Parts: sequence; C-alpha cells; structure tokens
Amino acid sequence: MAVSCGPSKSVQTLTKTTQETLELVKKEAQRAIALTVEKVKNYEVDPDIGKEIIKNLKEAERKIDTQLAVAQQLSVNGTKEEIMQFAERTNVIIQSALTDLKSLNDLYDISTFSSFETATFFPAGGYGIPPEKQDEAKKSIEPIVQRIIKFFGDHPRQRFVAVIVCYGFSDETPIAKESPLYSPLLAKMKTNNPTRQELNVKLSELRAKSIANLLVDLIKINEALIPNPKLINYDIKWMGKGEELPYPDRVKDYHADDKRRRMVSLIWNVLPGSLYAQGLSNDTAMN
Repeated sequence: MAVSCGPSKSVQTLTKTTQETLELVKKEAQRAIALTVEKVKNYEVDPDIGKEIIKNLKEAERKIDTQLAVAQQLSVNGTKEEIMQFAERTNVIIQSALTDLKSLNDLYDISTFSSFETATFFPAGGYGIPPEKQDEAKKSIEPIVQRIIKFFGDHPRQRFVAVIVCYGFSDETPIAKESPLYSPLLAKMKTNNPTRQELNVKLSELRAKSIANLLVDLIKINEALIPNPKLINYDIKWMGKGEELPYPDRVKDYHADDKRRRMVSLIWNVLPGSLYAQGLSNDTAMN
C-alpha cells in the first residue's frame, strides 16, 4: 500500500493560490502606502492622519508576512486538514483586507481638499457665521457634504471613521484692544496679555471650528441619505494656524495683509476602522 509523503497536488495548489493572493494583498498595501504619502504631500490627507494610515498598513503587511511564512511551512509538511483550515482562515483575512484597500483607493480617487477665503463665511474680524452669510456658507460646503454621503452610499456595509480636519489661517493684521473682537478672544485664551500672533492663532482656530461645525450640521441634516449611519463614526478636528503661510510651496508671493492668507482649508477622509482605529475609540458617532 502506498504511503502519502505530503499533501496532495490539489491541496498543494490551494496553498500556492493562497500564497499568491497574500502576495497580491501585500502589493496593494504597499501601493496604498505610496498613495498615502502622495496624498499627504498634496494636502488631501492630514499629516497626522497619514501617519496613522501608514502605521496600520504596515501592520497589515506584517500580518501578511506571518501568513506567508505559515503557508510556506504548510506547503512542505502540512496535513490536508491543516492546509484546508489555514486557507479558510486566511481567506477571511484576505477578503477583509481587500475590501478596506478598495475603499481607500476609492477615497483617493476623490478630491478631499477644499479651501475658502474667510470672507465667504465671516465678517471682517469675526469668527461666527452671521445669518446674512449662512446661505452662502452652506452653498460652499454642500458639495463636500454630497461627496461624503455618496461615498457612504457606495460602501453601504462597511464601518468607517469620517475624519474631518479644518485649518484656519490669518494674515498679520493686528487685533486692537479697542476692537469689539478683542475681549471675546481674550476670554477664550490662557493669557491676559496675548501677542498679535497669539490673537490671530485663536481667531483662525475659532473660524476653523465654525466651518467644521457647519459641515457636521449639514451631514446631520442629510443623514437619512446614509445607508447605515450607525456604522459611521466621526473624528472632527480644527486647528488655528494663525499667521503661518498657507501652502507656501504653491504660493510664493504672499504679503503681510494678503487676503489669500485669510482662509480656511478643509480635508475630509472616510477611512475603514482597521486603518483608523483611534476614531472608533472616541465617542464621536453622531446620534
């Protein structure tokens, strides 16, 4: 009677197929890392968010390498049962990774960066959107809301974190102590004698917060259009850049009171929970 010296040819083929698919997933993860680096460079992914995405993609690579090592060992001395169980477990990992990578690639095909002159939203020196500018502000933000909601609709069964990052910038115009804006800003600061730069940082931060809140409010209004809103968490961030030059690699001729410096920029990314787990650990779901 013949004695089997290893897995059958059909089982060996299964192992080879699993290895090839794992290699494909690894290449897709490496491609996603390169794309993320490019998106950060082009201001379509916030640098800190990009680091988080890349960290998790590299962790996925390490897991794939572990699976490849197991597959190699099983191809030499694994039993049929061990190989079948391994292939079944690995297929679940592969399908989950491919789903997440596809959604990330789909996101990267969409424009996720927008910038606006602050005059669109705010009166001179103000940081709240007044009633007379509400309609114009909503009209400016609405296309972003529609792109986000469409993305949810295109991926209806996935758990996502919608990461929205808003930056405010100002020029170098000082805020005088007799200005009606001075006292409200001072009340929100930790110093009683702020510099011009510190005041402009706070002003730009509050403007960024106003825009972020408007975007969230408009998403809430349209939440009925989201297939599974309970699968979506939100991580909303706003930052004041003050007199820092916005995107100096794109504009080289700024001057001190340049209106191009008085702007708010907005970056949104809808990310699978596996690539941005910190958003799932925060109580940021919109109810």
